[in-house]
Amino acid sequence: MKKNYKKIMLMTALAGIIGMNQSSAQLSDQEYVAVTMDLQGILELTMTTEPQVDFVFNTIQKYQVGITKYNATRLEVEATVPWDLYAQPSTRFWTQQLAYGAGTNGQGTLPSEILEMESIQANSVAAPKTFNSFIGLTSNNGANLASLTPTINTQFLAGEFAQGVSSSYAPATSTQSPLTNKFLVHYRIKPGVPANFPNLTAQYPLVATATFPAATPYAQPGFYDLEVVYTLTEDL
Repeated sequence: MKKNYKKIMLMTALAGIIGMNQSSAQLSDQEYVAVTMDLQGILELTMTTEPQVDFVFNTIQKYQVGITKYNATRLEVEATVPWDLYAQPSTRFWTQQLAYGAGTNGQGTLPSEILEMESIQANSVAAPKTFNSFIGLTSNNGANLASLTPTINTQFLAGEFAQGVSSSYAPATSTQSPLTNKFLVHYRIKPGVPANFPNLTAQYPLVATATFPAATPYAQPGFYDLEVVYTLTEDL
């Protein structure tokens, strides 16, 4: 019995030694793969309507009542970063391409503010200047036109001239978030008779006074154009 016990102990010891030798003899090797991720910011502004809006005032009624172009511009925003959207005129004054008649008492230099705009999607940010209701498109006396850089006086469809979650719109797509990433813009012009733009007087009295002095108290008949620039930018 003692011999069997010794034999079992010896076999157990030999098995342990063999197991240790096998364990110490195991080999391993490693290779490494570097995985990178480049999350680039994406901002896309798409206009899905015609790029030209025409106002033709060929009746007294149109002069008096004005013309409103509803849903004339549709904008869609795709963004992976916080963003703001604002509008500015490219020039301080309308460009008179053609004058009708001598127009000795007429004013051919008309400010951008005679074009009124409204976005039916109200700016959810409490920006100082918006298009939540019809308002003349202002150049801030030309101050906003330097490289179209926005200021505190710029009119924002979305966001404002400040940074932060409460001052911008969150990343989203127009498909997923149509209430915040799709914009419909109305345009209105009301010349009046005489054509001194009564809404301009109500909204921007100083501009109206400077535009229509006693010598040229109304707009000169002619063909004019003005370019409206919509800018989508990462949160300012």
